[in-house]
Amino acid sequence: MKDSKAPERSIPFVWPFSSDEREHDRDDQRVPIEDVLVDAGSIAGIVSDIDDEGVTRLEALLCAPDRKALIVLAVYAGCPTRSEHLARLLKFQERETAHTQFRILPMTVGSGAPSNCLTVVPKVSGNPICLFGATPNMGIPEHDPTQCNVAFRAEPALEDELCGWFNRMWAQAAPLTESTAKIPSLVPARGSADAAAQWSEYCKVCRSAEQDERTQREEESRQEETPATPDQDDQDDGESTQASASDKATDQSPSESIGLRRLDPLAERATRILGKGQQVTVVYEGAVKPLDVPIGARFFDQSPEERTGTVVRRQTFRISAFSKEEQKMIDNHRKASRTVINKLGLPFEKGLYWMPNDMIPIFKKEIAMAENEAKDALNRLVDSHAGTFVESKRMDIQRDLEETYRELDGEGDLPRTRLTEVLDQLERRIQDALESEIVTPVTFHTITVDLQSTNAHEAPWAQMEKLILALARFPRLVISKPKTLSGIAMDRSSVLNAMNIEDDAILQVMKDSMNEAIRSSRWDLDQLERIADSDIEERDRCKVYLMIIDGRPNSTVQQFVHEKWSERREHRVKSS
Repeated sequence: MKDSKAPERSIPFVWPFSSDEREHDRDDQRVPIEDVLVDAGSIAGIVSDIDDEGVTRLEALLCAPDRKALIVLAVYAGCPTRSEHLARLLKFQERETAHTQFRILPMTVGSGAPSNCLTVVPKVSGNPICLFGATPNMGIPEHDPTQCNVAFRAEPALEDELCGWFNRMWAQAAPLTESTAKIPSLVPARGSADAAAQWSEYCKVCRSAEQDERTQREEESRQEETPATPDQDDQDDGESTQASASDKATDQSPSESIGLRRLDPLAERATRILGKGQQVTVVYEGAVKPLDVPIGARFFDQSPEERTGTVVRRQTFRISAFSKEEQKMIDNHRKASRTVINKLGLPFEKGLYWMPNDMIPIFKKEIAMAENEAKDALNRLVDSHAGTFVESKRMDIQRDLEETYRELDGEGDLPRTRLTEVLDQLERRIQDALESEIVTPVTFHTITVDLQSTNAHEAPWAQMEKLILALARFPRLVISKPKTLSGIAMDRSSVLNAMNIEDDAILQVMKDSMNEAIRSSRWDLDQLERIADSDIEERDRCKVYLMIIDGRPNSTVQQFVHEKWSERREHRVKSS
């Protein structure tokens, strides 16, 4: 179905595509939304003007056995959808009732065709994708430039609004049945031949005016490229310079003139990289508490803080019902999420990590396995009953507390109430761990960075420089140092593919020759470290890292770094 010659689009995108991206012949035309729907876990929304070809495309997109779909078919008087089209979809629904449902919603007010809006929930992690636009029939027809269609990820607030809108629309629509499939075969009223001729002539006038304007711009552009004569240069003054600046402002694109900004190629690529994943953060506040209990200094009749001049000494104590080795094992299980993030995530900024959407399911499986191991280990230690286990340790805990109390010059016996308090806390913590998740939870966030910011107090490229450097280092570390993924159950190939969001050249080298991939990885890692320490702008370092990811020749990389280093040095000399 998909045209293999056409590159897949990454979110977000707008279609029809701009004029510099040539459309394919009608027979090979790729429907842009297919790139999004091919990896959909579920689809919901409204489509209009479905015809024979639209039904065929829709059946192909919905036939995946693990894909659910709730589709409202919007119809109106005179629309191209016929009863035979609805009958085909009814048969499809009867075959696929478990995961596909259609409903019919006829327009009763207003004029013109309905809008189209599909919300796609990806199989892998990531915000839902919204496909919204005016082009009917699944986007198959020739696109008129006035029909803007947009594909973008829906943030949580928008997702909530879409849920409310869809639920209301679904409730208003009728089930697709034999009776509702019998839509009247109406056709739009035909206008007079004279009216059609007038409209055709009007379209020609508009096209001619647009062509004249384009020709004028091209002529002005050629004139600007003509080098000025010495006499002209001598005649330049402040007035002509002012006029030149005015001309430059006039040459702005319409979007620039109202403040809409386009990304340069590097910023556009970096932004799309960021959009292919999410920030992952360990939520320590939601973690089960450590299974050893803190004891305040006053428990042993001690002062919590003592000062001798400029020296401050603080006393803290902890007690555990487990041995030193057992406590260490449990703590390692609790920290498994951080351990796995260090293996599968990329450092984004201090304490924060980022990972591609395709890596998140792998990460979650690793965490689930770590949680099962933690639960099994704890159950083996306490035999699934916290109270009985702690009671079995009462004598040892009492002995150790009293010994510590005496070492701290405590007078008399340690009060029994204090021992009971400690035992109760130990039991509660162990029971909480048995009943909840032991491994510290994480949270995922979709993040954005304004790479066009000119605010002196913002450094947008600093974060991207760290991320793109980590993206370049990851496969090269895994290839040259296999122990990088030690402790990860998923096979190396799957992990590398999940991280490969930029078609890294080193993976193609690995397919051809592992020995060459190891040699190249080591060379690239050394080069990456040198570039990271080089005295060039963070933005330029991002570009160099991407050149290495793309497999550009070393001579090209070195030349670029040298040029940027020279420019920076020259700028500093002039500034001083």
